[in-house]
Amino acid sequence: MLDENVFRRRMETVHQFINEKNIDFAIITPSPTFLYLTGLSVEMRERVMALVIPRNGNPSILSPAFEISHLASRTWVDDFIPWEEDEDPYRALADHLGFDEKSESSIMLDNTLPLGIYWSLKRSLGQFKKVSSITPLIESMRLRKSPEEVSLMKRAGEIIAKVFDIAFKEAHVGISELELMQVIQREIVKLGATPTFAAVQFGENSALPHISSGKRALKQGDLVLFDCGCSLGGYNTDMTRVGVVGDPSEDQLEVYEIVLRAQETAIEAIAPGLTCGRADGIARLVIEKAGYAEQFTHRLGHGIGIEVHEPPYLVRGNPMELGSGMTHSIEPGIYLEGLFGVRIEDLVCVTDDGCELITFMDKDLVRIEL
Repeated sequence: MLDENVFRRRMETVHQFINEKNIDFAIITPSPTFLYLTGLSVEMRERVMALVIPRNGNPSILSPAFEISHLASRTWVDDFIPWEEDEDPYRALADHLGFDEKSESSIMLDNTLPLGIYWSLKRSLGQFKKVSSITPLIESMRLRKSPEEVSLMKRAGEIIAKVFDIAFKEAHVGISELELMQVIQREIVKLGATPTFAAVQFGENSALPHISSGKRALKQGDLVLFDCGCSLGGYNTDMTRVGVVGDPSEDQLEVYEIVLRAQETAIEAIAPGLTCGRADGIARLVIEKAGYAEQFTHRLGHGIGIEVHEPPYLVRGNPMELGSGMTHSIEPGIYLEGLFGVRIEDLVCVTDDGCELITFMDKDLVRIEL
Protein backbone atom coordinates (compact mmCIF):
# COMPACT_ATOMS: atom_id res chain seq x y z
CA MET A 1 0.00 0.00 0.00
CA LEU A 2 1.17 3.53 -0.73
CA ASP A 3 1.93 5.91 2.09
CA GLU A 4 -1.13 7.32 3.87
CA ASN A 5 -0.17 10.85 2.84
CA VAL A 6 -0.62 9.92 -0.82
CA PHE A 7 -4.24 9.02 -0.17
CA ARG A 8 -4.84 12.11 1.96
CA ARG A 9 -3.60 14.33 -0.88
CA ARG A 10 -5.95 12.59 -3.27
CA MET A 11 -8.86 13.07 -0.89
CA GLU A 12 -8.05 16.77 -0.49
CA THR A 13 -8.38 17.16 -4.27
CA VAL A 14 -11.74 15.38 -4.24
CA HIS A 15 -13.01 17.47 -1.33
CA GLN A 16 -12.01 20.67 -3.08
CA PHE A 17 -13.77 19.56 -6.24
CA ILE A 18 -17.09 18.61 -4.64
CA ASN A 19 -17.10 21.88 -2.71
CA GLU A 20 -16.51 23.85 -5.91
CA LYS A 21 -19.40 21.97 -7.55
CA ASN A 22 -21.67 22.47 -4.51
CA ILE A 23 -22.13 18.71 -4.05
CA ASP A 24 -23.49 17.35 -0.77
CA PHE A 25 -21.67 14.02 -0.92
CA ALA A 26 -20.05 11.45 -3.22
CA ILE A 27 -20.66 7.71 -3.02
CA ILE A 28 -18.26 5.22 -4.60
CA THR A 29 -18.71 1.45 -4.56
CA PRO A 30 -15.81 -1.05 -4.99
CA SER A 31 -14.10 -0.23 -8.26
CA PRO A 32 -10.79 1.21 -9.50
CA THR A 33 -11.90 4.59 -8.10
CA PHE A 34 -12.60 2.97 -4.72
CA LEU A 35 -9.13 1.41 -4.77
CA TYR A 36 -7.50 4.68 -5.82
CA LEU A 37 -9.03 6.59 -2.90
CA THR A 38 -8.97 3.96 -0.14
CA GLY A 39 -6.16 1.55 -1.01
CA LEU A 40 -8.66 -1.33 -0.72
CA SER A 41 -8.97 -3.86 -3.52
CA VAL A 42 -12.32 -5.54 -2.88
CA GLU A 43 -14.99 -7.09 -5.06
CA MET A 44 -18.54 -5.77 -5.27
CA ARG A 45 -20.77 -8.57 -4.02
CA GLU A 46 -24.32 -8.79 -2.68
CA ARG A 47 -23.47 -6.97 0.56
CA VAL A 48 -23.22 -3.28 -0.23
CA MET A 49 -19.98 -1.48 0.56
CA ALA A 50 -19.23 2.13 -0.35
CA LEU A 51 -16.87 5.02 0.24
CA VAL A 52 -18.86 8.03 1.40
CA ILE A 53 -17.31 11.48 0.96
CA PRO A 54 -19.33 14.37 2.46
CA ARG A 55 -18.75 17.97 1.42
CA ASN A 56 -17.52 18.72 4.90
CA GLY A 57 -15.90 16.17 7.15
CA ASN A 58 -13.88 13.02 6.77
CA PRO A 59 -14.67 10.13 4.44
CA SER A 60 -16.30 6.97 5.75
CA ILE A 61 -16.75 3.44 4.49
CA LEU A 62 -20.19 1.83 4.63
CA SER A 63 -19.50 -1.83 5.34
CA PRO A 64 -20.99 -5.00 6.77
CA ALA A 65 -20.05 -4.89 10.46
CA PHE A 66 -18.28 -8.27 10.43
CA GLU A 67 -15.85 -7.11 7.71
CA ILE A 68 -14.66 -3.93 9.37
CA SER A 69 -11.90 -5.46 11.48
CA HIS A 70 -9.94 -6.77 8.51
CA LEU A 71 -10.71 -3.76 6.28
CA ALA A 72 -9.48 -1.29 8.89
CA SER A 73 -5.98 -2.79 8.80
CA ARG A 74 -5.71 -2.27 5.04
CA THR A 75 -6.88 1.31 4.56
CA TRP A 76 -6.05 4.78 5.78
CA VAL A 77 -9.78 5.56 6.20
CA ASP A 78 -10.56 5.21 9.90
CA ASP A 79 -14.30 5.95 10.02
CA PHE A 80 -16.77 3.16 9.24
CA ILE A 81 -20.55 3.03 8.94
CA PRO A 82 -21.40 -0.52 10.10
CA TRP A 83 -24.54 -2.41 9.25
CA GLU A 84 -25.64 -5.79 10.58
CA GLU A 85 -26.93 -8.65 8.47
CA ASP A 86 -30.54 -8.03 9.55
CA GLU A 87 -30.37 -4.26 8.98
CA ASP A 88 -30.98 -2.06 5.94
CA PRO A 89 -27.57 -0.68 4.94
CA TYR A 90 -29.17 2.26 3.13
CA ARG A 91 -30.98 3.26 6.30
CA ALA A 92 -27.65 3.19 8.15
CA LEU A 93 -26.17 5.41 5.45
CA ALA A 94 -29.08 7.85 5.56
CA ASP A 95 -28.83 8.11 9.33
CA HIS A 96 -25.09 8.76 9.09
CA LEU A 97 -25.59 11.55 6.53
CA GLY A 98 -28.66 13.00 8.27
CA PHE A 99 -30.94 12.48 5.26
CA ASP A 100 -34.26 10.76 4.77
CA GLU A 101 -36.75 10.07 1.98
CA LYS A 102 -37.96 13.70 2.13
CA SER A 103 -34.51 15.25 1.74
CA GLU A 104 -33.06 16.89 -1.35
CA SER A 105 -29.39 16.62 -2.20
CA SER A 106 -26.78 16.87 -4.94
CA ILE A 107 -24.59 13.81 -5.27
CA MET A 108 -21.66 12.46 -7.26
CA LEU A 109 -21.32 8.81 -8.23
CA ASP A 110 -18.70 6.72 -9.99
CA ASN A 111 -19.55 5.37 -13.45
CA THR A 112 -19.25 1.80 -12.20
CA LEU A 113 -21.92 2.10 -9.49
CA PRO A 114 -24.55 -0.65 -10.06
CA LEU A 115 -28.00 0.53 -11.11
CA GLY A 116 -29.68 -1.40 -8.29
CA ILE A 117 -27.63 0.50 -5.71
CA TYR A 118 -28.57 3.80 -7.35
CA TRP A 119 -32.27 2.96 -7.00
CA SER A 120 -31.79 1.99 -3.36
CA LEU A 121 -29.98 5.28 -2.69
CA LYS A 122 -32.86 7.23 -4.21
CA ARG A 123 -35.35 5.37 -2.08
CA SER A 124 -33.46 6.06 1.17
CA LEU A 125 -31.91 9.49 0.63
CA GLY A 126 -34.80 11.38 -0.91
CA GLN A 127 -34.81 13.47 -4.06
CA PHE A 128 -31.60 14.11 -5.97
CA LYS A 129 -31.48 17.69 -7.24
CA LYS A 130 -28.40 16.85 -9.22
CA VAL A 131 -26.54 13.63 -10.00
CA SER A 132 -23.14 13.86 -11.67
CA SER A 133 -20.13 11.65 -12.24
CA ILE A 134 -16.91 11.84 -10.27
CA THR A 135 -15.19 9.54 -12.77
CA PRO A 136 -13.76 12.29 -15.05
CA LEU A 137 -12.05 13.90 -12.07
CA ILE A 138 -10.54 10.62 -10.86
CA GLU A 139 -9.42 9.64 -14.36
CA SER A 140 -7.63 12.98 -14.73
CA MET A 141 -5.92 12.43 -11.36
CA ARG A 142 -4.87 8.89 -12.31
CA LEU A 143 -3.49 9.87 -15.71
CA ARG A 144 -0.12 11.11 -14.46
CA LYS A 145 1.59 8.81 -11.99
CA SER A 146 3.52 10.00 -8.94
CA PRO A 147 7.05 8.72 -8.26
CA GLU A 148 5.57 6.41 -5.62
CA GLU A 149 3.20 4.85 -8.14
CA VAL A 150 5.91 4.45 -10.77
CA SER A 151 8.17 2.80 -8.19
CA LEU A 152 5.56 0.11 -7.53
CA MET A 153 5.12 -0.49 -11.25
CA LYS A 154 8.89 -0.82 -11.70
CA ARG A 155 9.08 -3.38 -8.91
CA ALA A 156 6.23 -5.33 -10.51
CA GLY A 157 8.10 -5.09 -13.83
CA GLU A 158 11.21 -6.56 -12.26
CA ILE A 159 9.15 -9.47 -10.92
CA ILE A 160 7.52 -10.31 -14.25
CA ALA A 161 10.93 -10.29 -15.96
CA LYS A 162 12.24 -12.87 -13.47
CA VAL A 163 9.10 -14.94 -13.95
CA PHE A 164 9.43 -14.94 -17.75
CA ASP A 165 13.05 -16.08 -17.49
CA ILE A 166 11.99 -19.04 -15.34
CA ALA A 167 9.02 -19.90 -17.58
CA PHE A 168 11.08 -19.92 -20.78
CA LYS A 169 13.59 -22.23 -19.08
CA GLU A 170 10.81 -24.59 -17.98
CA ALA A 171 9.25 -24.68 -21.45
CA HIS A 172 9.81 -28.01 -23.24
CA VAL A 173 8.30 -30.04 -26.03
CA GLY A 174 5.07 -31.63 -24.82
CA ILE A 175 4.17 -29.09 -22.12
CA SER A 176 0.75 -27.47 -22.60
CA GLU A 177 -0.14 -23.79 -22.65
CA LEU A 178 -2.13 -24.23 -19.44
CA GLU A 179 0.75 -25.97 -17.66
CA LEU A 180 3.16 -23.19 -18.56
CA MET A 181 0.60 -20.58 -17.52
CA GLN A 182 0.47 -22.25 -14.10
CA VAL A 183 4.26 -22.01 -13.87
CA ILE A 184 4.01 -18.25 -14.45
CA GLN A 185 1.28 -17.75 -11.86
CA ARG A 186 3.15 -19.89 -9.32
CA GLU A 187 6.37 -17.91 -9.71
CA ILE A 188 4.57 -14.56 -9.44
CA VAL A 189 3.15 -15.60 -6.07
CA LYS A 190 6.54 -16.90 -4.89
CA LEU A 191 8.09 -13.52 -5.68
CA GLY A 192 5.48 -11.65 -3.62
CA ALA A 193 3.17 -10.19 -6.27
CA THR A 194 -0.41 -10.93 -7.32
CA PRO A 195 -1.10 -12.67 -10.66
CA THR A 196 -3.50 -10.65 -12.80
CA PHE A 197 -3.57 -12.29 -16.23
CA ALA A 198 -1.44 -14.75 -18.20
CA ALA A 199 -1.75 -15.49 -21.90
CA VAL A 200 0.49 -18.35 -23.05
CA GLN A 201 0.13 -19.13 -26.75
CA PHE A 202 1.95 -21.70 -28.88
CA GLY A 203 2.37 -21.87 -32.66
CA GLU A 204 -0.72 -20.86 -34.62
CA ASN A 205 -2.42 -19.69 -31.39
CA SER A 206 0.12 -16.86 -31.11
CA ALA A 207 -1.56 -15.31 -34.18
CA LEU A 208 -4.80 -14.82 -32.23
CA PRO A 209 -4.34 -11.94 -29.75
CA HIS A 210 -6.00 -12.54 -26.37
CA ILE A 211 -7.03 -16.15 -27.09
CA SER A 212 -7.26 -18.14 -23.86
CA SER A 213 -4.50 -20.61 -23.05
CA GLY A 214 -5.54 -24.20 -23.60
CA LYS A 215 -4.31 -27.79 -23.87
CA ARG A 216 -2.28 -27.19 -27.03
CA ALA A 217 1.11 -28.92 -26.52
CA LEU A 218 4.44 -27.36 -27.46
CA LYS A 219 6.14 -28.70 -30.59
CA GLN A 220 9.45 -28.20 -32.35
CA GLY A 221 9.46 -25.02 -34.44
CA ASP A 222 6.65 -23.35 -32.46
CA LEU A 223 6.73 -19.72 -31.54
CA VAL A 224 5.90 -19.23 -27.85
CA LEU A 225 4.21 -15.97 -26.84
CA PHE A 226 3.90 -14.85 -23.22
CA ASP A 227 1.66 -11.83 -22.49
CA CYS A 228 1.39 -11.68 -18.72
CA GLY A 229 1.13 -9.30 -15.83
CA CYS A 230 1.09 -9.01 -12.07
CA SER A 231 0.33 -6.31 -9.53
CA LEU A 232 2.15 -5.00 -6.50
CA GLY A 233 0.50 -2.67 -4.02
CA GLY A 234 -2.43 -2.35 -6.42
CA TYR A 235 -0.28 -1.28 -9.40
CA ASN A 236 0.13 -3.37 -12.54
CA THR A 237 2.77 -4.39 -15.00
CA ASP A 238 2.26 -5.94 -18.44
CA MET A 239 4.88 -7.42 -20.75
CA THR A 240 4.99 -9.62 -23.86
CA ARG A 241 7.95 -11.68 -25.02
CA VAL A 242 8.39 -14.33 -27.71
CA GLY A 243 10.49 -17.49 -27.92
CA VAL A 244 10.95 -20.30 -30.43
CA VAL A 245 11.52 -24.02 -29.98
CA GLY A 246 14.73 -24.86 -31.78
CA ASP A 247 15.97 -22.79 -34.69
CA PRO A 248 13.61 -20.07 -36.00
CA SER A 249 12.51 -20.08 -39.64
CA GLU A 250 13.40 -17.22 -41.97
CA ASP A 251 9.79 -15.99 -41.84
CA GLN A 252 9.77 -16.02 -38.04
CA LEU A 253 13.03 -14.06 -37.90
CA GLU A 254 11.86 -11.54 -40.50
CA VAL A 255 8.57 -10.82 -38.73
CA TYR A 256 10.27 -10.62 -35.34
CA GLU A 257 12.82 -8.11 -36.57
CA ILE A 258 10.11 -5.92 -38.16
CA VAL A 259 8.04 -5.84 -34.96
CA LEU A 260 11.11 -5.07 -32.87
CA ARG A 261 12.07 -2.22 -35.19
CA ALA A 262 8.53 -0.81 -35.02
CA GLN A 263 8.56 -0.92 -31.24
CA GLU A 264 11.99 0.64 -30.86
CA THR A 265 11.13 3.39 -33.36
CA ALA A 266 8.01 4.28 -31.37
CA ILE A 267 9.83 4.24 -28.03
CA GLU A 268 12.48 6.61 -29.37
CA ALA A 269 9.74 9.07 -30.36
CA ILE A 270 7.73 9.00 -27.11
CA ALA A 271 7.97 12.40 -25.39
CA PRO A 272 5.68 15.09 -23.95
CA GLY A 273 3.55 16.72 -26.64
CA LEU A 274 3.41 13.70 -28.96
CA THR A 275 -0.22 12.77 -29.60
CA CYS A 276 -1.42 9.27 -28.92
CA GLY A 277 -2.57 8.93 -32.52
CA ARG A 278 0.83 10.01 -33.84
CA ALA A 279 2.61 7.49 -31.60
CA ASP A 280 0.48 4.72 -33.09
CA GLY A 281 1.24 5.98 -36.59
CA ILE A 282 5.01 5.98 -36.08
CA ALA A 283 5.07 2.25 -35.28
CA ARG A 284 2.39 1.41 -37.83
CA LEU A 285 4.37 3.03 -40.65
CA VAL A 286 7.32 0.69 -40.05
CA ILE A 287 5.05 -2.35 -40.33
CA GLU A 288 3.17 -0.98 -43.35
CA LYS A 289 6.41 -0.31 -45.24
CA ALA A 290 7.45 -3.91 -44.60
CA GLY A 291 4.24 -5.13 -46.25
CA TYR A 292 2.30 -6.25 -43.20
CA ALA A 293 -0.22 -3.41 -42.81
CA GLU A 294 -3.23 -5.75 -42.63
CA GLN A 295 -1.55 -7.97 -40.08
CA PHE A 296 -1.14 -5.25 -37.40
CA THR A 297 -4.70 -5.51 -36.13
CA HIS A 298 -4.81 -3.50 -32.89
CA ARG A 299 -3.73 -0.19 -31.37
CA LEU A 300 -0.13 0.47 -30.39
CA GLY A 301 -0.76 0.65 -26.66
CA HIS A 302 -2.83 1.41 -23.58
CA GLY A 303 -2.31 3.22 -20.33
CA ILE A 304 -1.67 1.19 -17.20
CA GLY A 305 -1.73 1.77 -13.46
CA ILE A 306 -4.28 0.43 -11.01
CA GLU A 307 -6.01 -0.99 -14.07
CA VAL A 308 -4.22 -2.99 -16.75
CA HIS A 309 -6.07 -1.00 -19.43
CA GLU A 310 -6.74 2.69 -18.75
CA PRO A 311 -6.07 6.02 -20.50
CA PRO A 312 -4.07 7.11 -22.41
CA TYR A 313 -4.87 4.87 -25.40
CA LEU A 314 -2.32 5.02 -28.22
CA VAL A 315 -4.68 4.55 -31.13
CA ARG A 316 -5.23 6.18 -34.50
CA GLY A 317 -7.21 9.40 -34.23
CA ASN A 318 -6.64 10.01 -30.53
CA PRO A 319 -5.57 13.68 -30.19
CA MET A 320 -4.54 13.44 -26.52
CA GLU A 321 -0.99 14.65 -25.98
CA LEU A 322 1.36 12.58 -23.87
CA GLY A 323 2.67 14.24 -20.73
CA SER A 324 5.27 13.59 -18.07
CA GLY A 325 4.16 10.88 -15.63
CA MET A 326 1.90 9.02 -18.06
CA THR A 327 2.55 5.27 -18.15
CA HIS A 328 1.54 3.10 -21.07
CA SER A 329 2.44 0.10 -23.18
CA ILE A 330 4.18 0.02 -26.56
CA GLU A 331 3.13 -3.26 -28.20
CA PRO A 332 3.12 -3.52 -31.99
CA GLY A 333 2.39 -6.92 -33.50
CA ILE A 334 2.14 -8.88 -36.73
CA TYR A 335 -0.26 -11.84 -36.87
CA LEU A 336 -0.23 -14.46 -39.64
CA GLU A 337 -3.35 -16.52 -38.97
CA GLY A 338 -2.81 -20.25 -39.10
CA LEU A 339 0.96 -19.80 -38.75
CA PHE A 340 2.25 -17.60 -35.93
CA GLY A 341 2.11 -14.12 -34.43
CA VAL A 342 4.69 -11.81 -32.92
CA ARG A 343 4.05 -9.05 -30.38
CA ILE A 344 6.69 -7.30 -28.31
CA GLU A 345 5.40 -5.26 -25.40
CA ASP A 346 7.07 -3.01 -22.88
CA LEU A 347 5.84 -0.29 -20.54
CA VAL A 348 7.20 3.23 -20.55
CA CYS A 349 6.82 6.24 -18.29
CA VAL A 350 6.88 9.58 -20.08
CA THR A 351 9.55 11.90 -18.68
CA ASP A 352 10.18 15.63 -19.17
CA ASP A 353 12.24 14.99 -22.31
CA GLY A 354 11.37 11.47 -23.49
CA CYS A 355 10.47 8.27 -21.71
CA GLU A 356 11.98 5.51 -19.60
CA LEU A 357 11.33 1.79 -19.77
CA ILE A 358 9.64 0.36 -16.68
CA THR A 359 9.82 -3.28 -17.84
CA PHE A 360 13.20 -4.95 -17.66
CA MET A 361 13.76 -7.98 -19.91
CA ASP A 362 15.92 -7.92 -23.01
CA LYS A 363 14.15 -8.27 -26.34
CA ASP A 364 16.10 -11.04 -28.05
CA LEU A 365 14.02 -13.83 -29.54
CA VAL A 366 14.32 -16.46 -26.82
CA ARG A 367 15.68 -19.84 -27.96
CA ILE A 368 14.02 -22.81 -26.23
CA GLU A 369 16.19 -25.89 -26.28
CA LEU A 370 14.79 -29.13 -27.71
